[in-house]
Amino acid sequence: MRIVALALMVGAVMPTAAHAQTSAQAQAGTAISLDRLAQDVIANNPERQFYQRQIETAGVERSAAGRWADPETVVEFGQRRADDRTTGMPLGDGLTYAVSVVQPIEFGGRIALRRAIAERQVDLAKMGLQQFDATLAARARTLGYALFAADEKAGVAREVATRMRTLARVIVSRDPAGPAPRLEAASLQAGAISAERTAAIADAEANSALYELNQLRGAPFAARLRIVRPDMSLPDLPSGTTLAANATANNFELKALRAQFEQQGLRVDLARKARLPIVGVGPYYDRARSDIRETNYGVRLSTTIPLWNRQAGEVAVEQGRQAQANATLINAERRVARDVFDQAAQYEAKRSALGKWDGNTPRSFADTAEEANRNFQLGAIPLAIYMQMQQSYIDATNALLDTRREALEALLMLRALNGGTALAR
Repeated sequence: MRIVALALMVGAVMPTAAHAQTSAQAQAGTAISLDRLAQDVIANNPERQFYQRQIETAGVERSAAGRWADPETVVEFGQRRADDRTTGMPLGDGLTYAVSVVQPIEFGGRIALRRAIAERQVDLAKMGLQQFDATLAARARTLGYALFAADEKAGVAREVATRMRTLARVIVSRDPAGPAPRLEAASLQAGAISAERTAAIADAEANSALYELNQLRGAPFAARLRIVRPDMSLPDLPSGTTLAANATANNFELKALRAQFEQQGLRVDLARKARLPIVGVGPYYDRARSDIRETNYGVRLSTTIPLWNRQAGEVAVEQGRQAQANATLINAERRVARDVFDQAAQYEAKRSALGKWDGNTPRSFADTAEEANRNFQLGAIPLAIYMQMQQSYIDATNALLDTRREALEALLMLRALNGGTALAR
């Protein structure tokens, strides 16, 4: 009779607690999918404005690079004195002044080279924005899944803790016969404390992910979010060699380094062209007054004489930078390929582990924990088995969520390495 009464009392309490927990989760915050979250983060991220401004600045530099140098204006003032050639007597003196406007003209395609360098700068700015968006989207998805997983962990741990505390209260409230019920209640309380600690750790992880998400999307830190259960499927991947080849072609960092290498080659050419003279041409006007009034006007030509070859040092410096850019590119290609193989191996390891587990594993452990709860109330199983099943429910849920999160992180990293594009098999 006492066992039946225990079952009835626990059954009357459990639905109310479960319903309260479900209501609390439903009011936790705005429900949003991972895809929508990534779009929201990219659209509202404050730091993204910097990269957009970089594109605008590079566009202005490109326009300026295709223009001629500014004209040069020279104004001269002086005094003029005229003497008789025979007697040497002064004939008169007066003011003199001259004005000239000269337009420098560059040869050897230097303007075209500067414009090509500026074009590469625009490309670099655009690639910087694309890389930022891809990295931001991957981080948003990672944090979103971490928030979902933490909420799931906390929910399971609280479910177990509530179940244990309810049983402990019922055991203590009935008329104990001997020390066994009191010891069982203490054991259940200890198990509930452990489960509540697990829930508290999960809550801390959820808050950490939520605050970073709110920072990325420019929202108040206190704004709450609830992630809709994401797609749990993990796609097949191509071979590591194929993934590395795709990353070599699509990776934003490598594209930027190649653009910088090409840009540096143009800088070398521009340094070599600097030895070509710059010709200045433009009108001049000269007026003088002493014993007579004299006016001169015409066209003035000026040029530099590259006699000492001072440009050789600039060429050597630019060639050194070009060699450094080439070495950086080669090292980055090797590093990206290594990262691809590393992340692919981690993804396959986690995916293989998940493949060994039944897709209904979380639900089956939840059902088993509930079954253990019913059987313990009826006296069909001892306390040790009951406690083991409740803890196994928590551990299995955490292991499944953590493994899937690690697989998702590796997959998102591979996509980022591949330029943010899908990894088609």
